[in-house]
Amino acid sequence: MDANTLILLTFGVYLVLLLGIGWWGDRRFGHSYAGFVTADKSLGGWVAAISSAASSESAWVMLGLSGLGYKKGLAAYWATIGCTLGFLATSLFVVVQLRRSSAEVKILTLGDYLEHVLGDRRHVIKAVSSLLIAFFMLVYVVAQFVGTGKQMSGMNLMGYHGGVIAGAVIIGIYVLIGGYAAVCWTDLIQGLLMSAVMVAFPLVALGKAGGLGPVGDALSSAGIGTFWIGSQGLSWAALGFALGQLGIGIGYPGMPHSIIRFVTVRDEKAARNAAIIGVVWGALVLFGAPTLGIIGRALLPELADPEHVLPAFTAKFFHPVVSGVILAAVTAAIMSTADSQLMMAATAVIHDLYYPLVGGRGDAGAPRGQVAKTRAVIGVLSLVALGIALIEPRVIYTFVLFAWGALGASFTPVILLSLHWRRLSWQGALASFILGPLTIVVWKVSGLSTHLYELFPGAVVATVAAVLVSLATPSAPSSGTKKAA
Repeated sequence: MDANTLILLTFGVYLVLLLGIGWWGDRRFGHSYAGFVTADKSLGGWVAAISSAASSESAWVMLGLSGLGYKKGLAAYWATIGCTLGFLATSLFVVVQLRRSSAEVKILTLGDYLEHVLGDRRHVIKAVSSLLIAFFMLVYVVAQFVGTGKQMSGMNLMGYHGGVIAGAVIIGIYVLIGGYAAVCWTDLIQGLLMSAVMVAFPLVALGKAGGLGPVGDALSSAGIGTFWIGSQGLSWAALGFALGQLGIGIGYPGMPHSIIRFVTVRDEKAARNAAIIGVVWGALVLFGAPTLGIIGRALLPELADPEHVLPAFTAKFFHPVVSGVILAAVTAAIMSTADSQLMMAATAVIHDLYYPLVGGRGDAGAPRGQVAKTRAVIGVLSLVALGIALIEPRVIYTFVLFAWGALGASFTPVILLSLHWRRLSWQGALASFILGPLTIVVWKVSGLSTHLYELFPGAVVATVAAVLVSLATPSAPSSGTKKAA
């Protein structure tokens, strides 16, 4: 049996496992609309934490962040620090508080939570947030499908288009079948696989390199042996790079497809466990990825594409079965993001936009019909994303970073203020939803993003706008418990 056959066989076993989880999800939770879109709010701490964390870290961690370590050396740890601080902020200020504030059974989505806590009886926040989520999540899903195509073709297993179709079919099927439960449980498995690779591989690589000495020599020879980009130490360019990488973490406390897990976690005890588990998982993966890339400088000094350091290291030093596991791990990073985004986008369209417009009442009436509508939207979004991905957009990861910035600038101020500031009004939240993405676009188009990542100014403008507009408008009482302090 040749190497490629072994790789594909190992990968095939992994995919069968995912489809089995999808079948289980349908049998266990597909009986009602609440079950399909929230798993009946039954997530335990481990599932909530790791599925949330894994859904926020796509192939960017496995391939992009390890590639950043290879390219930038020690400076790549600025991104690690920024993202880890984002995990920490989410754990301290969002996880338990969001679970407490969304404890009512009728709250199934972020749109439900915001409408309830802000007293928006006109459904404006639901509609606007659902449109933002649907658009930017679709961009993300395209990126993940592109990632499967590039990964498959990069390992010479099949062509780009075949890889895109394979990834889209697998992701689409198990989300369509199993719904939210399948998404969360597959994300748990995928997150554990990602963390195992990112902990073990840097240790193996360090042994293969002969210790820290050869690694330090390789970094010094390449001029990337300091925590600042370039070889001249601290400069304005280096400072802008560091601040920009730190700024990535701003998006975590408000990333919709990630924090929705803390609306659906079983209880506050499970939420507290999730807060701890999420930070530990994030630190392990986020520090492991650039470390592998940094050590790869000593092992693979002539690598043409920095983002190939993980598959190149695997191919050179491991058996084909391990290569199959790594293919599964990278695909896991892709799938754990794409499935969450498909589910989040479809739920936002049906529950937060469609039903308020037609006067629907959530799970009342015909739950199976509501499940069917949500599945139909998942199917449509999958096909649209597949069609765009097959065109092979070459700059899709630029758009992913843009989408992260737009969602982070929109939702992070609103989520944090809604949980910790009683004065936030729905008009203030609307101002954040409008001015956050607008600032991102202006910053990007003007070229300022080459000096500082656009999420930083976008979040500042959105936060100021939310506060000022809230102070200028009456704060309507919610229909139940106000914000958790």
